[in-house]
Amino acid sequence: MATVRREALVPKGAVCFGCNQPFEGNPVGLQFETDLLDPAHTAELRGLYFHPGHLYHYAKRRGWARLVAYLAEHGPREY
Repeated sequence: MATVRREALVPKGAVCFGCNQPFEGNPVGLQFETDLLDPAHTAELRGLYFHPGHLYHYAKRRGWARLVAYLAEHGPREY
């Protein structure tokens, strides 16, 4: 699986976890699933919303080295 992205309607007032900015004007965000994290972090990631390209920043802040390496190799702007 590696990393799979899907578009989702974000709840009112939600913010992107990569940049901490709201989704005002565009209620569609991205959610991700990956097998590159341990199960606890996979569950954490599953419930978060991101603007396109912002998962990379969040993964770096969290210290998720395997996911960061994967995103860097496959184009962080896609995730």
